[in-house]
Amino acid sequence: MINQLKLDNFSRNYLVISSDMHQRYTTMIEKISKFLNIPIENILNNPDIKYISLPIIDKGGKYVESVSNNDLLLNHYGLIDKIDSNRIGNEISIEQIREVISFTQISAHKNKKIVILNDAAKLNKEASSALLKTLEEVSSNCSFIILCNSHTDVYETIRSRCQLIYLDTTKKLNSYSNFAEYFYSNNEFLKSYSDEYNINNTIENTTSEIEGLLSKTADPIETSAKWHKVGTKLIVEVLHNYIVFIVRNSISLNFQENDHNKNLKKLSDIYNKIPFIKKNISLNINHKYILNNISIELAS
Repeated sequence: MINQLKLDNFSRNYLVISSDMHQRYTTMIEKISKFLNIPIENILNNPDIKYISLPIIDKGGKYVESVSNNDLLLNHYGLIDKIDSNRIGNEISIEQIREVISFTQISAHKNKKIVILNDAAKLNKEASSALLKTLEEVSSNCSFIILCNSHTDVYETIRSRCQLIYLDTTKKLNSYSNFAEYFYSNNEFLKSYSDEYNINNTIENTTSEIEGLLSKTADPIETSAKWHKVGTKLIVEVLHNYIVFIVRNSISLNFQENDHNKNLKKLSDIYNKIPFIKKNISLNINHKYILNNISIELAS
């Protein structure tokens, strides 16, 4: 739990692990706010805080700054890839870690310095190596708080220099009146953006299209083309949650019993492939190809 994260006059490094990107960030930032006795909105402007996440890159290819946690999440769901006219990079670079190194070499304005590294899975190889070297050599009273989905998101050599804090807890088996309610329970951050990005319609349309593919009343290539316009990341997130919702609640899809069983098995097989699908998306493998494969498998 977050109480294990101690901020004092000793240098300690933490790997804060949770699949809920919004919750892990807000929990951590509230902890820092209490320690520094400053409002949450002022934390990232504090001279003793260094925040690193995906880079914002201008038209000339120059690193401008790191994306905020809100923009990181919007990018995670595929809802934005630019901020103003600047694009959001795909990985945390060694240039950003060099800024961290310079930051740790300067004395704290008060008693302590803190580095926040948001979404460590986005570190490229050079940045990971530079981070490891920094963790080994930093001599000032500086604590690193590294946020990630899983302990496997960072090299073992980095993990070994951090205390691991797991924030995820087993959720109660609540009942939900519909899929949208279940989806938002797992993706609460998106509630605030449902109108701006038409997410309610996306949820409704996507579930209808999934059922159409399963019942063989929808064309997989046409469906894939629709999904590509919506955005691959959000479609995969909806599919992921929908499969869990169907299996967990044993909801009838209005098929004959044998067909229903076959579709549950098919959905379970797709569910097992979702981590690889998300990995391929992060590697920028052709999104049309990915969506075509998903829709064809649903309709097979």
